[in-house]
Amino acid sequence: MKIGIMTDMEGLAGVDDWDQCYATDDHDPRYLHGLDQLAADTNATVAGCFDAGATEVIVWDGHGRNRQSAFNRVKLDPRATLRKIVSGAPLHFEGLDATMAGVLMVGQHAMAGTLHAFLDHTQCPKEICRYLINGEEHGEMSQLALFAGAQGVPLIHVSGDESLGEEANRLFPWVQTTATKRGTGWATCELYPPDEVRAQIRADVAAALKYVKDAQLWQLPTPIDVGVEYGWSALADERAVIPHVRRPHPRMVEWTIDDPRYIYSWPSADWTPPAS
Repeated sequence: MKIGIMTDMEGLAGVDDWDQCYATDDHDPRYLHGLDQLAADTNATVAGCFDAGATEVIVWDGHGRNRQSAFNRVKLDPRATLRKIVSGAPLHFEGLDATMAGVLMVGQHAMAGTLHAFLDHTQCPKEICRYLINGEEHGEMSQLALFAGAQGVPLIHVSGDESLGEEANRLFPWVQTTATKRGTGWATCELYPPDEVRAQIRADVAAALKYVKDAQLWQLPTPIDVGVEYGWSALADERAVIPHVRRPHPRMVEWTIDDPRYIYSWPSADWTPPAS
């Protein structure tokens, strides 16, 4: 049984401050603390996978600030294999294919615009107000579910704050969740005891994998409409000049994709969406 794990940092047990995820100095003690929490949550997830009989576990470092180098600095369970997310249109996750039984998310955060969610955002903190797929608000969890689902791989477990769990329950009721904290504001939260959370992550992951054959794929018919509402119109200006990008509102742009694997692709000089 081959399993993939996507990591992030805002939803980690033991993380309760912006600078633990985003400090600009690689040696800032707050960021180093965040990396330690990343290793602990990820390794608990890896252990749960092997408890349930996984034969191969692949990990992708999905937190942009880390530049895919976090596990060069903190220790990943040696039973897991670190693989790359390769830029391009579409994005490529090394090792993600139809032979994978499922994907999991560690330290994930709720979508942009979620009340009582710790550091909620979609892609760009402090810039994007809403991200929509076919007119419905979604976040980064949905992006992975759609991307993996297009390749025949279901999302089966996520760990993060209570608001992320509520988002998963609403959108993907077959996905198992583990709560790491309770958000009390955008930049504040109440942490649950990290050691207890990690024991729960391990148990919940193992339980989820026992029923992986019952997990559903999230697949949408194409074409798929993607919409982004920014915090101010200047950001929308930059995308609106790209061919086939629509401008329904001063702060908003929309485009269409003809393959779900392009859900991570943003209109730019390097990639133009197809005509709708």
